[in-house]
Amino acid sequence: MTQAKEVLASYEQYLRSLGQMSSSDMKEALRINPVYIDFCTEFKGVLPWEDSGKYVPHLFEVWDDIKASLLPVFQTRKSRCDQNEMLKGIVCLLASFHWTAGERVKSLDWSELTKKSFPAKPINWAERVEFILLKPTQYHCFIQLDELFTEMKKHFYKYHAMNR
Repeated sequence: MTQAKEVLASYEQYLRSLGQMSSSDMKEALRINPVYIDFCTEFKGVLPWEDSGKYVPHLFEVWDDIKASLLPVFQTRKSRCDQNEMLKGIVCLLASFHWTAGERVKSLDWSELTKKSFPAKPINWAERVEFILLKPTQYHCFIQLDELFTEMKKHFYKYHAMNR
């Protein structure tokens, strides 16, 4: 638990350190930092959590791109991948929970995240994400994260359809 907390805390610091982005393309900004808009205080423009039906799928696309870049690593029989890419995937997943609920991501504090009740989320997501955070570069964690995304897509589209 503490290790998962520390990994996320240091990744949050890294994301916040990225600062201002020049890209006006939201998809491009999300590829670099999935919670850029959430953490940016002076952002003028679209707030993705106010139109989750339109913007949550962008987070899914970012994961699809990450997945496409990581698959060849594992196909070469390497047992480890880039931790940064996996953490970015986890942040996309967490952002999708928040945006679906109509709220911005205020922080990646693990104890806060696990107390929240999200309207659309995979079963046992906290235990599964914690498992991934312990060894984010390993193949079985990559597979677990991909399964979480598959489930989240189903929950998101069902939730979105029922709450239109």
